Amino acid sequence: MTSYIVVPLAFAIASAAQTADPAYRRMLESKEQVTAHLVREARSITDRAGQEILSVATWEKQKARRIEEMRDMLGLLPWPQRTPLNARITGKLDEEGYTIEKIAFESLPKFYVTANLYIPKNRQGRAPAVVYVCGHAGDRYGAKAYYQRHGISLAKNGYVAFLLDPIQIAETFSWHHGVYWAQMYDWYARGYSPAGPEVWNAMRAIDYLETRPEVDAARIGITGRSGGAAMSWFTAAVDSRVKIAAPIMGISTYAADVREDTQKLHCDCMFPINSWLHDMIHQGALIAPRPLLFGEGKRDKLFPVEGYVEFYAKVGALYKGYGQQEAFRMVEVDTGHQDSDFLREEVITFFDQHLWKIPKRRLEMGYVNQPAEKLAVFPEGPPADAQNFRIHETFTARPASPRPASLSAWETRRRTLLEDLRAKVFAAVPRKPRNVRIVLADNEWRLSSDDTVPVRALLRKPSKPNQSMPAVLYIASDGEDPASIDKMMTGVAAVRLIVYPRGVGEIAWDRSFYRDTMRNAMFVGQTVDSMRLADVLVALEALRQQPGVDAQRIMTLGRSASGVLGLYAAILDPGIHQAMLIEPPSSHAEAPIFLNILRHTDLPEAAALLAPRHLTFFARVPDAFDYTRYIYSLYGTPGNFFRSMNISSVVEGRYDHNTAPGL
Repeated sequence: MTSYIVVPLAFAIASAAQTADPAYRRMLESKEQVTAHLVREARSITDRAGQEILSVATWEKQKARRIEEMRDMLGLLPWPQRTPLNARITGKLDEEGYTIEKIAFESLPKFYVTANLYIPKNRQGRAPAVVYVCGHAGDRYGAKAYYQRHGISLAKNGYVAFLLDPIQIAETFSWHHGVYWAQMYDWYARGYSPAGPEVWNAMRAIDYLETRPEVDAARIGITGRSGGAAMSWFTAAVDSRVKIAAPIMGISTYAADVREDTQKLHCDCMFPINSWLHDMIHQGALIAPRPLLFGEGKRDKLFPVEGYVEFYAKVGALYKGYGQQEAFRMVEVDTGHQDSDFLREEVITFFDQHLWKIPKRRLEMGYVNQPAEKLAVFPEGPPADAQNFRIHETFTARPASPRPASLSAWETRRRTLLEDLRAKVFAAVPRKPRNVRIVLADNEWRLSSDDTVPVRALLRKPSKPNQSMPAVLYIASDGEDPASIDKMMTGVAAVRLIVYPRGVGEIAWDRSFYRDTMRNAMFVGQTVDSMRLADVLVALEALRQQPGVDAQRIMTLGRSASGVLGLYAAILDPGIHQAMLIEPPSSHAEAPIFLNILRHTDLPEAAALLAPRHLTFFARVPDAFDYTRYIYSLYGTPGNFFRSMNISSVVEGRYDHNTAPGL
């Protein structure tokens, strides 16, 4: 049974105590507390991953599930349809020892991939092939021009090499930095990471290589640096056709990354949407026991040394368990985040040993780069019908929810949707708060639990409380001060608790900290809003246990996204009597942001999950919620979907417009 504990406030954060402004002090405290919370959560995820791969027997029982989860987090579950590639060769360069074909193909309809195919001339039979996924470097003709030395070296040494432009640094443009630069948080709501289409492009590149008479389809490897390393990890993890992988400068652990806050240096493409709480350790384990070489730099700030060292130790032990320790190798160099001739040669040597299986030889590593424009697939510009720029809107999009024809059809949909929300959206949100704590400080509460950080709350009771009264949980929004909220609640005969979820206050987090926190939260399967939802659930638990509160008559209330947090708390907690929304958004593309929510539902359908309990809109019902109104009609309770301008009457259970005039 959940209980709450009242204890004195025993400490203060030194940096916050130096300011005289209480609101500013609370904001600073909140920053420190949420940062420490995310560091702890990341450490826990990394530790669990290490336990999962302690033995081959333990790991093999979970591996298939973890592969499916990785696909889901990339937006590749189910697989997209393998539509025609419509591959075309737009030009060819004849070089000494090899040729270069300039190739475009459609990994999805009208989603163009530009690439160069390097083919060795003096090959005997079908040759092994390597997909080289380019990283974040290049010019208007694509990253493949910058990384061409890798194609040249591979071809000179007998490999067919397919150099792929990443979707942002390509002749056809897609965005990599939606959250990082543009603060497009709807990417998280959509469950979209640019890693998804990047991996799909690499897989379709393998599809194409399998059609080429020069290629031995049973011997295909993958490599790349930085962003290309990430795609090498992910592609090899989910596609068993990749027989060997050699990612360069691209691995750590979430424990190290969150502690060092490396997200500030990373593009959005570097990570799947971590709703299944994987660690980077899983990426190596999913490749095992296939040959794996990875290179890291001691001075690389993007991938902390302690992170890749821990990865090496734990994944290396798994390879040893498979009896494949010779197939697992780390090359550590004393550099920052950079490529080198040494690493290029080490990769080819590893491919020789484990993909081609030929004796050690002297490699030809010299190269002369072509001018970038000579490697262009579309020198006059990309096709006019290219849809690359829209991929973030379409890659994980789902059809709009149909209106169920009957109540039984809706109830079936309702059960499925609730299961999906709990398992795939709110997996990191505790179903029931553990050990709710109330700390008294300056006549206010600090609420927390084993799973949350302290948040501010203010209890309001009528001067003459009844023995059993209704209660209202008001979820505050940025900039709302207690006085303004109390004014709105004038005349409401109920026990009232105002909660300020983490980061919410008269002084809110600055946008940079909010963005950084969103990105670090995603690493541990959360968002700022899902963490705030956990805070709301704690506040509800504290409220329902207060003397005089009728636990059967609790209402959530809030403005805009905060009101929707209350709505979701009521959806997840069937003991909540009703919810009231003030100026709610119409879509999760606006707010609140929960990981993957738009892959399963949107606000109007989610609101219908409350039916047939009371759902009231203050003053105005956005048109999008006509869907919600329809679901209430299926229950035969259209009056439970209500619009009111009187909070007091709704709290008291009066759903009409016959209220006394205000004074």
